[in-house]
Amino acid sequence: MQHKKHALVIGGTGMLSNVCIALARKGNIVSIIGRTKSKFQRIISESPVDSIFPILVDYNSSEVINEVEKVIEEKGSFDLIVSWTPNYNQLERICEMNSGIDKFRLFHVKGSRRYFKDDKIRVPDNCNYREVFLGFIIEDDRSRWLTHDEISTGVINQIDTDQVTGVVGKIEPYELRP
Repeated sequence: MQHKKHALVIGGTGMLSNVCIALARKGNIVSIIGRTKSKFQRIISESPVDSIFPILVDYNSSEVINEVEKVIEEKGSFDLIVSWTPNYNQLERICEMNSGIDKFRLFHVKGSRRYFKDDKIRVPDNCNYREVFLGFIIEDDRSRWLTHDEISTGVINQIDTDQVTGVVGKIEPYELRP
């Protein structure tokens, strides 16, 4: 019997909540870092039984490293990490801790401003690093930010197609950002 893949979603109770649900429905075990207990309830209720494992901690807290270490000990290393966190140091440490697996993929979700900066994080050799930039939508000659559903759909598409760099929405022209 093949083992279930283990995904970690950092910041997964907000705009990435539907990513968590989609990963669970595809048969993954999904560990989710989030700070608000009540936000986990919808994710758990819309996912297969025993597929969602909340890690109730702020991803900027020093405690996140200890909590991730416990999850790795209990459930094994991560095949996939999806991260929406500005804390690159924490993300680098989490990737370094994920050494018990031959290869894993990291989808680093970033805001549109980061598209114009070269700010990739340092990852270990067993990590396939991917960037997903969140842009905006132009409708009726006006621009708006992406909705949570649009973000989740775009991130899921990037995971499925495994592109090294992807953009959800538009990044340019920069001056049209909302």
